Amino acid sequence: MKIILGNYEIESDIDPTIQHNATGKKVPIEDIGFIYNCIFKQKNALIASVEGVRSVYPDSKIYLVSDGGLDYSFLEDENTKFSMEEDTCSAIKNINESNFREPENQLVTKRAMAATVRRLQEGLEYCGYPEWFCMTEPDVLIRGKISYPEEAKLLGHRINHAQLVPGWLDMFMGINSLLSEVGGTVPIFRWGSVPVIGHTQTLLKGIEVYLNNFEILDKLSEQFHVPGTFDLFLPILFSLAGEQEVFSDEYTECMRNPNWKTSGHPVVHQYREFYEQTDYYQPHHRIS
Repeated sequence: MKIILGNYEIESDIDPTIQHNATGKKVPIEDIGFIYNCIFKQKNALIASVEGVRSVYPDSKIYLVSDGGLDYSFLEDENTKFSMEEDTCSAIKNINESNFREPENQLVTKRAMAATVRRLQEGLEYCGYPEWFCMTEPDVLIRGKISYPEEAKLLGHRINHAQLVPGWLDMFMGINSLLSEVGGTVPIFRWGSVPVIGHTQTLLKGIEVYLNNFEILDKLSEQFHVPGTFDLFLPILFSLAGEQEVFSDEYTECMRNPNWKTSGHPVVHQYREFYEQTDYYQPHHRIS
């Protein structure tokens, strides 16, 4: 079908602009591993978040990555592994729509994207390649068993869209132009997968396509100022595997839902009750 977006027209078997795109009955997720990326110095928030995971999925493996922040090795046990790594996030705070193509900022973005892929690969290996994975962060609270719509491979609330900010649609047409050079992909115009809850083997397929077509896809960093934020980068990887993000009504965000405390959503994002307010990334335009 033909999809009209502003002055653009694309051909697609799906309408990538629809937010509520879920179909089929829900299936509970039982086999899932958790990868914490970018935990930095939010010690109390991380502990609370991990405790939330443990209360719902007590036997799941958890892989913790400190991006140049605190040493969280005290959390290690038979189901938890900690890795201390370099800070690939702080420099991103200085990147915006006007300077992201500058050579030094391109290097920062590319380094962060490479680190995300590697951390995913290492985390999935530690978790034993569970059926599902959750790439998460300290401001996520898991407070109930998660389920997915039938056939879905990536969950999110698709709250963001390419026309959210003037100029973004042009950038996303650039992203999708690159994706279209790789066979079997689907376009992406909506995203919002925080935390990223996805099907492991589908992600691994997307990573394989990404690495095999790196000469083309390395140019993603030239199209948009924050392609490496994992709520967008992982949906791009799933797009490479031919799967779009599927709307989940089990997500909510504290800053968007004033009734989140009693809403009953199993997955809560922007839970910052235990945050040190100076120690988290605030992008110029909040993505999700």
